[in-house]
Amino acid sequence: MFQKFKVLVEKQSGKYIKVLRTDGGGEYTSKVFEKFCEDNGIVHEVTAPYTPQHNGLVEGRNRSLLDMTISMLKMKKMPNTLWGEAVRTEAYILNKCPTKKLDQIPEEIWRGSKQSAKHLKVFGSLCYMHILDAKRRKLGDKSEPIILVGYHETGAYRLYHPLNHSIVISRDVKICENEAWDWNKKEKSFSHTVPTTIEEDDQVEQVQLDIEVQPEVHVEEIQATRNSARQRFASTRLAGHEVTPDNLVNEEGESVHFALLAYAEPNQL
Repeated sequence: MFQKFKVLVEKQSGKYIKVLRTDGGGEYTSKVFEKFCEDNGIVHEVTAPYTPQHNGLVEGRNRSLLDMTISMLKMKKMPNTLWGEAVRTEAYILNKCPTKKLDQIPEEIWRGSKQSAKHLKVFGSLCYMHILDAKRRKLGDKSEPIILVGYHETGAYRLYHPLNHSIVISRDVKICENEAWDWNKKEKSFSHTVPTTIEEDDQVEQVQLDIEVQPEVHVEEIQATRNSARQRFASTRLAGHEVTPDNLVNEEGESVHFALLAYAEPNQL
């Protein structure tokens, strides 16, 4: 990761990394890493064990990120699994805030242009993302609920889909900062209450069963259930007429119902 970071910052800033200060973590004390620093002319400073004050600027910023993570997740009652998105958003916000060390906004110094904060919204707010016409049916919903978790480099928003656990990028969203997703609702399945009766010792007891609805259902079973449970009603046009059921045979053995067919030739002028 440091090798990728080095290439990125040097390419973007036009300057070179001269000094790197780290703690005694094993990821920075390997021979491979030491050789990498020597080959690129980087002075690697390792602080004394259990002395975070030697790197107070970094430790203070890490503490700020941790406190902000806890506050942002607790405010909207979001799960801890989204801590990575929270840290990413916090770094984005802090880069747009002035600091005492620089007395300026860090991102303005980095980019060399004026930055705006008008697009910032409350982390974890409930959003409604527009569904394109090509991706929905004629009678389908034009939007779906989703959660704001960050910002994209192109000016769009990073959105988290709570049902399929995916990140999407979109600008066509309506953000409701005063609303939040209900994390207590079930995601992949839902319970359905079915009344049934159980006879035991000549006593009938009413029981409610919670059945997990499975996604795989046979079409034949659905068709059989629909046909058996369907209630048929006579048409209002037959009011005042004697109606007999289909396939009824009278006393003489003749079928009551029959069809009349009429053929007509077109008139020739």
